[in-house]
Amino acid sequence: MTHQSLDRERLKALLFDLDGTLLDSFSAHLEAYRLMFARFGIAITKERFLASYSPNWYETYMAMGLPKEAWESANTYWLEAAAQQTPGLFPDVERILTQLSSSYKLGLVTSGSKSRVFRDLERTGIKTIFETVVTGDDVQQPKPAPEGLETALARLEIQPHEAVYIGDAQADYEMAHAAKVQFVGVSSAFASLKAIDSCIQVETIAEIVTLLV
Repeated sequence: MTHQSLDRERLKALLFDLDGTLLDSFSAHLEAYRLMFARFGIAITKERFLASYSPNWYETYMAMGLPKEAWESANTYWLEAAAQQTPGLFPDVERILTQLSSSYKLGLVTSGSKSRVFRDLERTGIKTIFETVVTGDDVQQPKPAPEGLETALARLEIQPHEAVYIGDAQADYEMAHAAKVQFVGVSSAFASLKAIDSCIQVETIAEIVTLLV
């Protein structure tokens, strides 16, 4: 964990990314991408997936050479494949979120589709912990545009300086920066934030608690 600290005095809300931050979904999503791309004759390996990964999956499609006219079908195929996967939460996530919810408003801001996200939230038992959930279907401009965070802030009726966003990808950091929201990076199999020196970084979601006491 870095030695930087949050501005806790004005902090009212904690906003979280989902995949790679709360949900241990890397293997499940990799398999869904593998099955989906296979429908188009494209082979994907873990290394190739990591090299092309973005929370904005259309960037992944472009990087993998999937024609734009196939994107709508690809979305359908990916959701079908993902529905067969049941990734779990990272250790202690439900307990930690419940503990934090007694002191802060909690929200979720994710690029995932609404149907898939709410299915995972219901299945893992954490849906009711969040006061607001903003999915990729709720915005016009995906990460790293700030629209998702700005939507969550408006729903919670708080200002940017009163929130922190916790995520695992470069796009999460850029979105928070664009929205003028504090950011904490979490180590993830999806991406690395090691090269970003200007943000607080933790190894596990459990370390978030230590930043707030």
